[in-house]
Amino acid sequence: MQSQPTTVTQKGQVTIPAPVRKALGLKRGDQVQFTLKKKVAQIKLAKKFSIMSLYGSLKPKVKPNLSGQELIKWEKEAAHQAWAEEANK
Repeated sequence: MQSQPTTVTQKGQVTIPAPVRKALGLKRGDQVQFTLKKKVAQIKLAKKFSIMSLYGSLKPKVKPNLSGQELIKWEKEAAHQAWAEEANK
């Protein structure tokens, strides 16, 4: 890809050139991440945060007194409910 010049505004903002946005698959509202290595900046699409990425990282306040397959079924149902709630936002 050919170098694409852009101008830094008074607020430190830049416009990412259309060919670069297209190559990275960037859309309105996407977040990007900058990495600086020896005065060379790299830009990439930042991972989107999802509440579901936290699933399993916290222990529930109350865990039902279930065993084996019942516990697995309960956890799956809780996950599906959380996914449904996330999708309806």
